[in-house]
Amino acid sequence: MPPRPCRFAALMAPILALSACGPTADRQAAPTDDFRRPVSADAEGTVPDYCPRVSLREGTAILRKGAGENLQYIASITQTTRECRVVDGELRIKVGVSGRVVPGPAGGAGSAPLPIRVAVTRNGGEVLYANKGTQSVSYATGSAGRFVYVDEMVRVPEPAAKNYSIFVGFDDSGK
Repeated sequence: MPPRPCRFAALMAPILALSACGPTADRQAAPTDDFRRPVSADAEGTVPDYCPRVSLREGTAILRKGAGENLQYIASITQTTRECRVVDGELRIKVGVSGRVVPGPAGGAGSAPLPIRVAVTRNGGEVLYANKGTQSVSYATGSAGRFVYVDEMVRVPEPAAKNYSIFVGFDDSGK
């Protein structure tokens, strides 16, 4: 098994390369809104001693479109990762999510808009950051499509204790 930094780099390389292909966020940032401007975690700051773990909330790792014979596709999250930097008292986190979409009986070749939510909480309750974005993935009849979603805009106060959690998952709630 490769050392942890090498595994992280190996996972992040395709995620970062594909991130330019375009998740769209449901919120719009104003050009002067420095809080929302993406900042590469590699660009500045220091590597913290603590970087919160990424978890999937129960029921958010799989997304089904349709049911039974009307099932168009099933999307699943297969991997997550994160990268943290501390800059000016802020913890800046890059969160990566990857997975696949498999067509169902009613789904030939097509495209699926996947609603993906990233949230950071303190002590499991207080929400410090939440963003719902959309990642489109194309798939062929009888073959899985793969997707990569990266949220580079996570900024939260530098934690005083190791009490932050990062949650990711599909969120088709419409909110």
